[in-house]
Amino acid sequence: MIKTIFFDIGGVLIDIHPERTYQYISDSVDIDISTIENRFPWGSHDKYERGTLSDEEWFYAYREALPQPCCLKSSDFWKAWKILLGEEKKTVQILELLKRNYSIWLLSNTNPKHIQDEIEKRYLFPKLVDGTVYSFDVGYRKPEKKIYEIAMHLASAKPQECLFIDDLIENIQAAELVGIKGIHFKSSRQLKNELLRIGILDNT
Repeated sequence: MIKTIFFDIGGVLIDIHPERTYQYISDSVDIDISTIENRFPWGSHDKYERGTLSDEEWFYAYREALPQPCCLKSSDFWKAWKILLGEEKKTVQILELLKRNYSIWLLSNTNPKHIQDEIEKRYLFPKLVDGTVYSFDVGYRKPEKKIYEIAMHLASAKPQECLFIDDLIENIQAAELVGIKGIHFKSSRQLKNELLRIGILDNT
Protein backbone atom coordinates (compact mmCIF):
# COMPACT_ATOMS: atom_id res chain seq x y z
CA MET A 1 0.00 0.00 0.00
CA ILE A 2 1.31 3.43 -0.98
CA LYS A 3 1.75 5.77 1.99
CA THR A 4 4.40 8.25 0.81
CA ILE A 5 4.58 10.12 -2.49
CA PHE A 6 7.74 11.88 -3.67
CA PHE A 7 7.51 14.68 -6.25
CA ASP A 8 10.28 16.06 -8.41
CA ILE A 9 10.12 19.86 -8.75
CA GLY A 10 11.39 21.16 -12.11
CA GLY A 11 9.21 20.03 -15.01
CA VAL A 12 6.67 18.46 -12.64
CA LEU A 13 5.54 21.12 -10.16
CA ILE A 14 6.94 24.16 -11.96
CA ASP A 15 7.89 25.00 -15.52
CA ILE A 16 11.57 25.57 -16.17
CA HIS A 17 13.00 27.75 -18.92
CA PRO A 18 16.75 27.30 -19.44
CA GLU A 19 16.41 29.16 -22.74
CA ARG A 20 15.53 32.31 -20.79
CA THR A 21 18.70 31.96 -18.74
CA TYR A 22 20.85 31.46 -21.83
CA GLN A 23 19.25 34.42 -23.60
CA TYR A 24 19.69 36.77 -20.65
CA ILE A 25 23.35 35.88 -20.29
CA SER A 26 23.83 36.15 -24.05
CA ASP A 27 22.37 39.65 -24.00
CA SER A 28 24.44 40.61 -20.96
CA VAL A 29 27.83 39.64 -22.37
CA ASP A 30 27.15 39.91 -26.12
CA ILE A 31 28.01 36.28 -26.83
CA ASP A 32 25.94 34.14 -29.18
CA ILE A 33 23.29 32.14 -27.33
CA SER A 34 24.43 28.84 -28.88
CA THR A 35 27.89 29.42 -27.41
CA ILE A 36 26.37 30.20 -24.01
CA GLU A 37 24.40 26.98 -24.12
CA ASN A 38 27.32 24.85 -25.36
CA ARG A 39 29.67 26.23 -22.71
CA PHE A 40 27.37 25.36 -19.77
CA PRO A 41 29.69 23.90 -17.08
CA TRP A 42 27.89 20.66 -16.31
CA GLY A 43 30.66 19.33 -14.09
CA SER A 44 30.55 22.37 -11.83
CA HIS A 45 26.75 22.30 -11.91
CA ASP A 46 26.85 18.72 -10.65
CA LYS A 47 29.05 19.83 -7.74
CA TYR A 48 26.78 22.80 -7.03
CA GLU A 49 23.76 20.52 -6.81
CA ARG A 50 25.68 18.23 -4.44
CA GLY A 51 26.40 21.12 -2.11
CA THR A 52 30.16 21.06 -2.69
CA LEU A 53 30.28 24.46 -4.45
CA SER A 54 29.10 27.67 -2.82
CA ASP A 55 26.89 30.15 -4.67
CA GLU A 56 29.94 32.34 -5.31
CA GLU A 57 32.01 29.41 -6.57
CA TRP A 58 29.19 28.41 -8.92
CA PHE A 59 29.06 31.93 -10.39
CA TYR A 60 32.83 31.98 -10.97
CA ALA A 61 32.76 28.49 -12.50
CA TYR A 62 30.02 29.57 -14.90
CA ARG A 63 31.79 32.78 -15.87
CA GLU A 64 35.12 31.00 -16.40
CA ALA A 65 33.43 28.48 -18.71
CA LEU A 66 32.50 31.27 -21.14
CA PRO A 67 34.87 32.66 -23.80
CA GLN A 68 37.45 34.88 -22.14
CA PRO A 69 37.81 37.67 -21.29
CA CYS A 70 34.23 37.68 -20.00
CA CYS A 71 32.44 40.62 -18.41
CA LEU A 72 29.54 38.71 -16.87
CA LYS A 73 28.44 40.48 -13.70
CA SER A 74 27.28 38.60 -10.63
CA SER A 75 24.01 40.56 -10.60
CA ASP A 76 23.26 39.63 -14.22
CA PHE A 77 24.12 35.98 -13.62
CA TRP A 78 21.78 35.65 -10.66
CA LYS A 79 19.00 37.43 -12.54
CA ALA A 80 19.44 34.89 -15.34
CA TRP A 81 19.49 32.05 -12.81
CA LYS A 82 16.26 33.31 -11.26
CA ILE A 83 14.27 33.47 -14.50
CA LEU A 84 15.02 29.82 -15.24
CA LEU A 85 12.12 29.08 -12.89
CA GLY A 86 8.65 29.54 -14.37
CA GLU A 87 5.07 29.22 -13.13
CA GLU A 88 3.56 26.53 -10.96
CA LYS A 89 1.95 23.75 -12.96
CA LYS A 90 -1.55 22.34 -12.48
CA THR A 91 0.21 19.38 -10.87
CA VAL A 92 0.18 21.36 -7.61
CA GLN A 93 -3.61 20.94 -7.50
CA ILE A 94 -3.12 17.17 -7.67
CA LEU A 95 -0.54 17.40 -4.88
CA GLU A 96 -3.13 19.20 -2.74
CA LEU A 97 -5.62 16.38 -3.29
CA LEU A 98 -3.05 13.71 -2.47
CA LYS A 99 -2.04 15.49 0.72
CA ARG A 100 -5.35 14.50 2.30
CA ASN A 101 -4.38 10.84 2.38
CA TYR A 102 -0.63 10.56 1.83
CA SER A 103 2.65 11.84 3.18
CA ILE A 104 4.00 14.16 0.47
CA TRP A 105 7.72 14.85 -0.03
CA LEU A 106 9.87 16.73 -2.52
CA LEU A 107 12.81 14.85 -4.06
CA SER A 108 14.84 17.14 -6.29
CA ASN A 109 18.24 17.72 -7.84
CA THR A 110 18.52 21.40 -7.03
CA ASN A 111 20.64 24.15 -5.52
CA PRO A 112 20.40 26.42 -2.46
CA LYS A 113 19.91 29.63 -4.45
CA HIS A 114 16.82 28.34 -6.21
CA ILE A 115 15.36 26.81 -3.07
CA GLN A 116 16.05 29.51 -0.51
CA ASP A 117 15.71 32.63 -2.64
CA GLU A 118 12.98 31.55 -5.04
CA ILE A 119 11.08 28.32 -4.49
CA GLU A 120 10.41 28.73 -0.77
CA LYS A 121 9.27 32.33 -1.32
CA ARG A 122 7.44 32.27 -4.66
CA TYR A 123 5.43 29.05 -4.73
CA LEU A 124 2.62 27.35 -2.86
CA PHE A 125 3.76 23.72 -3.00
CA PRO A 126 6.66 23.95 -0.47
CA LYS A 127 4.06 24.89 2.15
CA LEU A 128 2.02 21.77 1.41
CA VAL A 129 4.64 19.04 1.81
CA ASP A 130 5.69 16.99 4.80
CA GLY A 131 9.38 17.03 4.00
CA THR A 132 12.11 17.66 1.45
CA VAL A 133 15.07 15.77 0.05
CA TYR A 134 17.30 18.18 -1.85
CA SER A 135 20.48 17.01 -3.54
CA PHE A 136 22.56 19.87 -2.13
CA ASP A 137 21.49 18.90 1.39
CA VAL A 138 22.22 15.18 1.13
CA GLY A 139 25.22 15.18 -1.23
CA TYR A 140 23.73 12.85 -3.82
CA ARG A 141 21.78 13.38 -7.04
CA LYS A 142 19.16 11.38 -8.90
CA PRO A 143 19.49 8.84 -10.44
CA GLU A 144 22.02 7.65 -7.82
CA LYS A 145 20.70 4.83 -5.66
CA LYS A 146 21.80 6.51 -2.44
CA ILE A 147 19.47 9.50 -2.74
CA TYR A 148 16.41 7.23 -2.91
CA GLU A 149 17.61 5.32 0.13
CA ILE A 150 18.11 8.59 2.01
CA ALA A 151 14.65 9.77 0.94
CA MET A 152 12.99 6.63 2.29
CA HIS A 153 14.96 6.86 5.53
CA LEU A 154 13.96 10.50 6.08
CA ALA A 155 10.32 9.76 5.28
CA SER A 156 10.36 6.62 7.47
CA ALA A 157 8.95 4.66 4.54
CA LYS A 158 9.55 1.24 3.00
CA PRO A 159 10.10 0.92 -0.77
CA GLN A 160 6.78 -0.79 -1.41
CA GLU A 161 5.03 2.09 0.38
CA CYS A 162 6.50 4.78 -1.90
CA LEU A 163 5.52 6.37 -5.19
CA PHE A 164 7.87 8.69 -7.08
CA ILE A 165 6.85 11.17 -9.80
CA ASP A 166 9.54 12.61 -12.09
CA ASP A 167 9.73 13.90 -15.67
CA LEU A 168 13.03 12.11 -16.43
CA ILE A 169 12.68 8.41 -17.22
CA GLU A 170 16.18 7.57 -15.94
CA ASN A 171 15.21 8.86 -12.50
CA ILE A 172 12.06 6.73 -12.51
CA GLN A 173 14.00 3.65 -13.59
CA ALA A 174 16.53 4.18 -10.79
CA ALA A 175 13.74 4.50 -8.22
CA GLU A 176 12.15 1.29 -9.45
CA LEU A 177 15.47 -0.53 -9.03
CA VAL A 178 15.25 0.07 -5.28
CA GLY A 179 11.61 -1.03 -5.17
CA ILE A 180 9.83 2.33 -5.41
CA LYS A 181 6.88 2.55 -7.78
CA GLY A 182 7.39 5.27 -10.36
CA ILE A 183 5.30 7.40 -12.69
CA HIS A 184 7.04 9.09 -15.61
CA PHE A 185 5.45 12.54 -15.66
CA LYS A 186 4.46 13.97 -19.05
CA SER A 187 1.55 16.26 -18.20
CA SER A 188 -0.78 17.04 -15.31
CA ARG A 189 -3.65 15.33 -17.13
CA GLN A 190 -1.58 12.22 -17.82
CA LEU A 191 -0.48 12.10 -14.16
CA LYS A 192 -4.05 12.42 -12.89
CA ASN A 193 -5.23 9.65 -15.20
CA GLU A 194 -2.40 7.39 -14.09
CA LEU A 195 -3.13 8.05 -10.41
CA LEU A 196 -6.80 7.26 -11.02
CA ARG A 197 -5.86 4.06 -12.87
CA ILE A 198 -3.74 2.72 -10.01
CA GLY A 199 -6.20 3.79 -7.31
CA ILE A 200 -4.13 6.54 -5.70
CA LEU A 201 -6.78 9.12 -6.61
CA ASP A 202 -10.51 8.61 -6.89
CA ASN A 203 -13.14 10.49 -8.86
CA THR A 204 -14.89 11.95 -5.85
